[in-house]
Amino acid sequence: MRLRHLRVKNIRSYRTGSLDFGAGTTLISGDVGAGKTSLLYAIEMALFGTSEVDAAYLVRHGAPHAEVSVGFEDAEHRYEISRRFRRVRRRGKQTFEPEAISFSVDGAKTEYSATELRQRVIELLGFPDNPNPQAHSDLWRWAVYVPQERMRDILAAKPQDRLETVRKALGVEKYRTAADNAQELATDLRRSAHARKAESELLRHFDDDFAASTQEADRLRIERVALEQTIDARVAAVREARTELEAVQARVRKAEADRRELESLGREDAADAAGLADRARVRAERTAAVERQRIEADAARTEAGTLDARRRGLAETEVGRAERRAQLGRLADDVRDLAQARADLSSAERGIEPASRAVDLAVTELARARSAADRARGAGPTHEPPSPTPDTLEVLDRKLDAAKERERTCFTVWTRAQASLHEFEELLRAGVCPRCGQTVAAGEFERHRSDASALEQRVGEEHRQAELARIALEDSRRARERYERARDRWLEVERERAATSAAVHVAEERVAAAEAARREAAVVVAETRVRAAELGPVEVRERSLRAELDALELERTQRLESVETASAAAERMRSAVSAAEVLEAEVARVDRETATIRERREQRGGRIGELRQLLEGSAADVPRLGEAEARLRSGEEAAETDRRALVRVDTRLDEAVRRVSDAERGRAERARRVAEAADLETKAAWVSGPFRVAVLTMEQKLLAHAQAAFERNFARYFSTLIDDAALVARTDVAFTPAVAIEGEWTPAEALSGGERTSLALAFRLALAQVVRSLGNLRLETILLDEPTDGFSPEQVVRMGELLAELELPQVVLVSHEDELAGIADRVVRVVKIDGASVLRDPAEKPADAEDEAPEVEATARR
Repeated sequence: MRLRHLRVKNIRSYRTGSLDFGAGTTLISGDVGAGKTSLLYAIEMALFGTSEVDAAYLVRHGAPHAEVSVGFEDAEHRYEISRRFRRVRRRGKQTFEPEAISFSVDGAKTEYSATELRQRVIELLGFPDNPNPQAHSDLWRWAVYVPQERMRDILAAKPQDRLETVRKALGVEKYRTAADNAQELATDLRRSAHARKAESELLRHFDDDFAASTQEADRLRIERVALEQTIDARVAAVREARTELEAVQARVRKAEADRRELESLGREDAADAAGLADRARVRAERTAAVERQRIEADAARTEAGTLDARRRGLAETEVGRAERRAQLGRLADDVRDLAQARADLSSAERGIEPASRAVDLAVTELARARSAADRARGAGPTHEPPSPTPDTLEVLDRKLDAAKERERTCFTVWTRAQASLHEFEELLRAGVCPRCGQTVAAGEFERHRSDASALEQRVGEEHRQAELARIALEDSRRARERYERARDRWLEVERERAATSAAVHVAEERVAAAEAARREAAVVVAETRVRAAELGPVEVRERSLRAELDALELERTQRLESVETASAAAERMRSAVSAAEVLEAEVARVDRETATIRERREQRGGRIGELRQLLEGSAADVPRLGEAEARLRSGEEAAETDRRALVRVDTRLDEAVRRVSDAERGRAERARRVAEAADLETKAAWVSGPFRVAVLTMEQKLLAHAQAAFERNFARYFSTLIDDAALVARTDVAFTPAVAIEGEWTPAEALSGGERTSLALAFRLALAQVVRSLGNLRLETILLDEPTDGFSPEQVVRMGELLAELELPQVVLVSHEDELAGIADRVVRVVKIDGASVLRDPAEKPADAEDEAPEVEATARR
């Protein structure tokens, strides 16, 4: 994974800024204070927030907001991390707080908190780190980014702190953590086992509870059987008493029903008597209403007789209206044609001037299009550049990834073979096994040493071949990238030429169309003016007919009102006659209902006499009902007493059974806890013994192999920077860097400034190389800020040669040393204009004088 781009706004001396990164080495150069280091701080700020540098130091003075976003890409995805800060005042003091934090994958944005983004960045970069957003990242500052004037900090670090950071970077810290956790787990397991034993002792009382509860439950079962037999006898006696009571109750209910029926019949007879009186009153009212309706019908009959004559007059008026409307309908088309002709004439006269302006505008556009086409034909390359390789960048990237993976695999195998050879040589030299410490016969292992040496040479050759294959693919990829950029420029010029030619053609068509529209508008004006003059008399005839139609409309309204008056009189007459007929039918219905009620009263009188005789014979059943109810209550109370006794026995029996069940569960729980205690003690012995020893042994092996690879790279890089065979860089078991001068160990503080810088730079490059080879860091980018502090001109050149020799996938180098421009694939210049930092790429030429304004501007923060 590599760095792709950086975008900043209101960061230190930048108002806004944008910088794209490619593969290889990018040199950011400029004068002191131009703003070079601010770009690297911005990358660190996007990844880790303000844990390394305070926001007040990074945000431009006076700016309310600051933004930074950094993009990465790998073979499959593109990632972008963005942060936005805002200036706020808390308790009278200005500070900065996050306003928006996001993480994008292939354009899909997700909002995160600071803690969530820190964890996401750790997963993306691929190295172990503290997820706390306020924690410092030593691995980032040691293996990826070296801030200005901090190159030598690694030399002054405490040995234990340095070792812990290196262990974390190499990925072996997890084994020590696992061993410590195993010891803590064993202690916890033993503590849990002791707790289980103590808990089992507290459960011993369940044995006594089980015996006592079982005896009590057996006694209560016997008592319960006796009570059930007594209850059965009492239930039989209650059943007989209930049967007798039900017979007496049936006779009493029959007498009560007869009494209710007698009362109901009395109420019905009284209601029928009232109904007869009400119907006599209604009959008298309906007879009077019939007489009134007949009088009203006779009064409306005279006016209703004139309805036919009034309707004939209204029909004559409707005929006149229809004739006038027909005449107006025949003139409607001519009137509409006259209005349309006048509207067309006005529209056509208004269209003459826009058509003339359109012709002038089209001619002007045609001139501009022809001028642009002439400029496009004379700009840029005229033919497609030749392709250096048939493979595309995607194919080359896949091949390059495969070659790198093979190189890493070969390097791992080679490292293991070297370690094995080193062990055999140590065994042959000392006569003691480096693993178990036992004394051995060196002669017996000579053949194994020869085999290990042959294996080391063979895999070393495979590693060199894999390295050469990777270098060749990287050269092909750089050539393909240059071809892609040249071809894109040629395609862009060709598209511009085609676009300008098309614009000329379109402009010519617009000129022709505008001139045709202007001619057509003039013809339309002449034709519509003649048409409007021909239709002028139609308007006079139309006004005359409308006046006659208005007079007929008034006459029709008057005749319609008289017809409606006569119709209303006829309707009143018909309504009065109909109402009289309805009232006469109502009088007849009332007479029929009166006869029916009188007949019903006669039938009801016979039933009332019969019910009175039955009630006199049922008076003796009431005393017998009380005696039966008393006998039933006595039997039910005795049975209920026995049932309550049975419930109490059942309750005590359930409690005894529950205590038996609880005692059984307590005994089982005690046995389970005793077994758990034994199992926990067994696990504690294994975790604190064999498992912990195995983890620590694995840690020592991995650390030894990684340190061997680190030592080789460290010594080689230092010798390249110093170019003095008498000085050899070494580290002790705590990775403390020092120099052997003609065999005598010399600490870093005794070296010169340039030698200390060389030692620190070699240490960082070697650590970064080993970390990446072990797969503990996915990012293939190294950021170096003024790494040549204290270097002589010759050392500056040698550092450039070292970076070129390492062929790191991506290096971003900040330096004011012009000698480093020779090894850079791209040079970006940072300058100050009116107090603002501006980025300039010398490889990009402005198209004209107007484009010479700075590509990126930023406001200086003072």
